[in-house]
Amino acid sequence: MALTALITEYNPFHNGHQYHLNQSKKITKNDELLVIMSGNFTQRGDAALLDKWARTRQALKCGADLVLELPLIYNIRSAEYFAHYSVLSLEKTKLVDSIVFGSEAGNIEILTAAADAFANESSEFKAELQRYLKTGIDFPTARRQALLACIQYYPKLQKFNKNHIEKVLKAPNNILGIEYLKSLIKLDSDIKPYTIKRTGTDYHSQNINKNYASASLIRNIINSKARAEAVTDVRSLMPAESWKILKDEIKQGRYVTKKAEEKLFNKVVDQLRRLQADDLRKYKGIKNGLENRIIEKAAAAFNTDSFLESLKSKNLTESRLKRKLLQLYFELDAEKIKLVEENAPHYLRVLGIRRGKEHLLSQLKEKSGLEIIINPAAELNSVDLKTSSPLELSLSYDLLASDLYSLLYQNSTHSQANRDFYQKLIKI
Repeated sequence: MALTALITEYNPFHNGHQYHLNQSKKITKNDELLVIMSGNFTQRGDAALLDKWARTRQALKCGADLVLELPLIYNIRSAEYFAHYSVLSLEKTKLVDSIVFGSEAGNIEILTAAADAFANESSEFKAELQRYLKTGIDFPTARRQALLACIQYYPKLQKFNKNHIEKVLKAPNNILGIEYLKSLIKLDSDIKPYTIKRTGTDYHSQNINKNYASASLIRNIINSKARAEAVTDVRSLMPAESWKILKDEIKQGRYVTKKAEEKLFNKVVDQLRRLQADDLRKYKGIKNGLENRIIEKAAAAFNTDSFLESLKSKNLTESRLKRKLLQLYFELDAEKIKLVEENAPHYLRVLGIRRGKEHLLSQLKEKSGLEIIINPAAELNSVDLKTSSPLELSLSYDLLASDLYSLLYQNSTHSQANRDFYQKLIKI
């Protein structure tokens, strides 16, 4: 089976994504393309601009053939976990033969060399990593510094200039790409990786290069301008079909703005004010006094920006903090994560398919050993966070995420719960 896969968020789908999609088909010589995509909350811990169904339509309209949802429980985790469970899900399809990801480096050799080093940590590297972590810096920085100090133990890296390696290890898409490659190495996967150099602007850039702009800039335009003006201003930055979907979703009020984050974190803080420090210690990575700081700051006069700023530290970035807070809100503690991670993933959730490509769905059902879920009602009747079934628990979190997200829409008439139960498979 010749099927190329992309790991995406499409928040929202812009010209850079179209370039990535088109080039992926070209370099792999595969005509059929599968996308595995974040659901309603992104890996950075933010609510997506458009919901997962609108972004599925954008992907299908712009050339994807099959869209799967990455479960929330893997999505609101670090880059390492996000990448690993994305790759593992693709491995479990038994259909994918290649993955293409964008990177600032555009060089698969140096990214693979770094991934191989991280997948096969030397004792010297481990010692250096612990030394840097003890200084209080964040994990990505500590890992980068440790690797730079241990290049002599990794022959594949020695052919590259040290300054170049450092530059590569700092770029966000390179970091994510290295994690994809590391997972492929650890899984001993037959899936072949490719990378293409990002075109246009950098990941967080607020500049426009010809008709290319980052998803971050597009979201900022929509958040900072009047609705009609914002829609007009982003038109040239998105493929026509994707823009039409964005325009319609905004017209219907079926989108989430930065302001809605205030509403989201009001709910999070309300939840936190009911907890004690001991309750917070049940969650991964909340220890060494962080639990007390969270309780203290949640009890103070609340403003989203100042709340997040007051909790940030050298080793706790805003994105990591947001992911932790979402885990707290969803009661996704260490015990539940352990349950779901055992023998994971437990299912593949299909959000949409291109008409004429139904054979991909048939082959997915035939070849993958996992449950293929189109309508969650076939698996459970309601959200159950006390179940001992890892499949039901993971799926319950996906449904709960949709219900929370619906409360953030600009137009509250779209805030009904249980959309996952009645939303039909998207076919375009």
